[in-house]
Order: sequence, then structure tokens, then C-alpha cells
Amino acid sequence: MAEPVDLDTRIALVARTWTPTQQLHPGNVAWHGSGCDGAPPADVTLAGDGWFAELWQEKDSTQIWGHFSPDLSSAERDIAFDRIRAHAPRGSISVVTGAPMADTLRAAGAQEVDRPFFLLQHRDLGRLPSRAPAAGYTIVTAEEAGEAARVDAHRRAWAPARIKELLGLPVTGDEPLSGFTLDRYRTMKAVSIYRPELDLVVLAPDGGPAAFALGWLDDRSRSVLFEPVGTSPGHARRGLAQAVCVAVLSRARELGAVQAVVGPRGDDAYPAPRRLYGALGFVTLARTRTLAWRA
Repeated sequence: MAEPVDLDTRIALVARTWTPTQQLHPGNVAWHGSGCDGAPPADVTLAGDGWFAELWQEKDSTQIWGHFSPDLSSAERDIAFDRIRAHAPRGSISVVTGAPMADTLRAAGAQEVDRPFFLLQHRDLGRLPSRAPAAGYTIVTAEEAGEAARVDAHRRAWAPARIKELLGLPVTGDEPLSGFTLDRYRTMKAVSIYRPELDLVVLAPDGGPAAFALGWLDDRSRSVLFEPVGTSPGHARRGLAQAVCVAVLSRARELGAVQAVVGPRGDDAYPAPRRLYGALGFVTLARTRTLAWRA
């Protein structure tokens, strides 16, 4: 029998099996499911016992995102992939190296393709580094900063033109504005596992937003995930991202967390996040690969 695909069900499904080497954390599902990651609505959504998948159908292929519980049997994984392939004769999906679903895909003929990949990084919260914000900057909750400042912090840090600059791509001036809006932020805050104590903003000396970090706490595994973190361009290279991340980790520990995870890009085209989390003591446990198949 197919499971419901509502957001709380997805979060609970991912939480049930989570370990530091599982690709999705409940926080990833919460962030994506609230529509805040910039992905358009999926063209097709599929679900079964222990898995769900979203499909975006493009001209020549279909992109898939989802979760497949590691305790699915080989036969159950085959059934899931057969259902996906019925909608996506040509498709691709990012999976963790060594995950059971990766074995199923390869057995069905899927091949690795060269795409940006992500790392699964982890650290315990036993002893945290000391990272105070630069002089004149203060760390407050998003509630204290105000919704407008929190949204502005995200829009500045994740503006498409800024991301192109970080990737070394040419900026034309015609880039769209960030799709993160007040309405989306409020939708995100309504997600069941959102904790306002872990939604922090760095304010500049003039009172404007300079950086932010959002942590998602999973009570079952006592783990916190960063998703997302950002610094406004005018305040970069001041250690603000490190300072606000340590503040999130400290507050998460007060709420019962014993470990933290994050999934930054791992390829050399976008090294800044990897450097940030490395400086905070995160170590890499696994990485993702993109597997693609044809009809």
C-alpha cells in the first residue's frame, strides 16, 4: 500500500532510518517541502512503502529527487525503480555511494555521469570551537531581527547573481532576484520541526542583516542539520558564517542535540561551503554520485 506523501509523513519516514551517512536528513525534507530551495513543483510525485520520489521532466531526461529507506528489500527497491522508470525512461538521480538504491540502479544498467556532487559531513557537539562575531556585529534570533530582515538576509546571500560569481560564471545583469519571499518563509516556519531558537541572523553595526544560519533539529537522532547558511556580499570574509554556525550548534546542544551534519558541494567548482564546515571541525563520511539511465 502506498504511503501518504504529505510533508510530515515524509519527514517521519526519513527520520525513522536516519544515520549520518543517509543522504537526506529530516531538515532537508522540511526545507525542500516548504518550497524554499528554489525547485519548481514536481511534475510527478510517486510514493510507496518506505520511499518517495519527485520527478521533473525535461526535454531529454527526467531529474529525480527522493528517499529510499535503507531497509527496503532488493525486491522492494526494484519495484520502486520500475515505477520511476515507467514515468522516466531516461532519467538521473543523485545517490550516496554505497547506498542500497545505488546498487539497484547499477544492476538495472544505470551509469555514473559527471555532475556536481555533495558531501555528507558530520561532527559531534562535545566540544565546540569558539567563534565570536566580528566587532560591531551581533547574533540574534530571526524573531528578534524581524521577518523582513531574515528574508532580506537570505535574498542577499543567495541572489542568483552572487551564486554565479561564487561559481566563477559571468554575471550579465539580467539575473532574476532570489525566489525566497516572505510568504515562503512563513510557510517554512509552519513546518512541524522548525525551531525558532535555531533560526539566527547576524546584524551589522548599522542594524542591517549581514549573515544567517538555519538549523533543523531531529529529536529522534538528536542531530542538527544546517540548511541553509549565507553571508551578504558586503559582509563577506569577516568570519560571520562561522560565528553564526557555532551559535546554532551551541543552541542545538542546549536543546538536546549531540551531533551535527551538513551536505555542502564537494566539487572544486564551489569550494567555499566545504572550507567553511571544514574550519568548524566537520569531517566527510560519504559523498553523492549521479546515476543516469536510458530506455
